[in-house]
Amino acid sequence: MSALLLTIFLSLVLVTLFILLFVKERRNGKFRSSEQDALLPFEDEDPRSDS
Repeated sequence: MSALLLTIFLSLVLVTLFILLFVKERRNGKFRSSEQDALLPFEDEDPRSDS
């Protein structure tokens, strides 16, 4: 029975930690993924017009 209680306690701790870190990242304002950041060097700084 103590193993079950320990497992439930650790699960609740992990869930709480995940939720806190998720909320912190959402409030941080950076909603970009690593794939988007990897493409930043390919973005044009000044768009060219063909006129």
